[in-house]
Amino acid sequence: MSSVPPAFGVGIEEPYYTGEKWVSPFNFWEELRDEAHFPTSVRIHDVTLRDGEQTARVAFTPEEKVFLARELDRLGVASIEPGLPATTEDQEVIATLSGMGLRAKVVPLVRIREGDVEAALEAGADGLLLEFGINPYLLKYVYDVTPKDLTAQISEFARWGKEAGVYVEFMGWDVFRIPDLDYIRRFYEAILEPGHLDRITVADTFGMAHPMAMYGFIRKLKGWFPDTSVGLHIHNDFGLAAGSAMMAVAAGVDEVHSSINGLGERAGNVATEEVAVALEHLMDIDTGLELERLKPVSDLFAEISKKERAPNKPIVGNGLFEVESGIVVHVLRQMRKTEFGEQALLPYAPQAVGHDRYAVVAGRGSGQNSTAIFLEERCIEATPEQVAEITHRIKHAGLMLKNGLPQTVLDAIIEDVTGRRS
Repeated sequence: MSSVPPAFGVGIEEPYYTGEKWVSPFNFWEELRDEAHFPTSVRIHDVTLRDGEQTARVAFTPEEKVFLARELDRLGVASIEPGLPATTEDQEVIATLSGMGLRAKVVPLVRIREGDVEAALEAGADGLLLEFGINPYLLKYVYDVTPKDLTAQISEFARWGKEAGVYVEFMGWDVFRIPDLDYIRRFYEAILEPGHLDRITVADTFGMAHPMAMYGFIRKLKGWFPDTSVGLHIHNDFGLAAGSAMMAVAAGVDEVHSSINGLGERAGNVATEEVAVALEHLMDIDTGLELERLKPVSDLFAEISKKERAPNKPIVGNGLFEVESGIVVHVLRQMRKTEFGEQALLPYAPQAVGHDRYAVVAGRGSGQNSTAIFLEERCIEATPEQVAEITHRIKHAGLMLKNGLPQTVLDAIIEDVTGRRS
């Protein structure tokens, strides 16, 4: 129970308030939980080293893949997709990772080709992620294969995997543009019937399903195959990936394919950091990830991929915990004096996801509370008139620079007004 006293008759308590976090109590409404079909935990299958590398202008060397895979393992992802076993370099990476004793399973993407399956098994992979586009228009106009022949091939290669003693998953991509639900049902029914698959995964390849449509479709899939584990692979072309992934989990999905920093084709895959923190903080669903490692791992992938993140990128953006607005700084400063502490005005504690503490930036939006903090940090006392003058100068300098003030400029303003140097 919360140790925080009620405010005007309103109290807060677990699970939405724990002292470590304070999130929306609406996430824990009984009617919501009763209507949803949340799993107790969700596996994170990280695709950064394969789908992330398919980002235009991104390439990882074999040595980089091994290094990054080790960091993903330390992060706690359930499985890692290191590439395509048909590629010589990736086959070597798979073989290396398979011999390292990682906690994470090594599960490469395997096309429906005999050579791909053989290469993955020869490399010692822990599993096979069989994949193929199942949209009937793709089968007709691109691949020239019938659904009957394709399902037979999938079932055969799944059998190979099970006979070799490895995990087998099939991912059908471009599922969400198929208008015929009976076609989808019959397709998955055909590949599940032999009993060689551990999981089926659906891919919203272009991220175009409305989150409510995602929920409805996954419920139909779980209704057709109630004893089958279902995964989701989703891209972010409409900016809906994280929301749709949350709805898929609410519908019963127990594995999400994701990538660090949202790397991936076009707008990228759903970001590992976003889906993990949302599941753990907002819904109390375990992902197995050590969330405090997210920012350092993100930094590594940003550096090696040479893809910069937006400063306000959720969870891992470098500017995420920079505060300039005087209105916000006032509330933070006041909350410091309470049982909540300053993090009551933050979505999550910076340290919880691998950041340092938040920083107050001097700039156009600064107010007198910001100035008070700058003076306190420098152990300098000032009169109310001096505080007002410092604030005025900070605002003016911020407007001229159209940026936050460098520490040297801020120090110079404070020294000029107070006559004291920190």
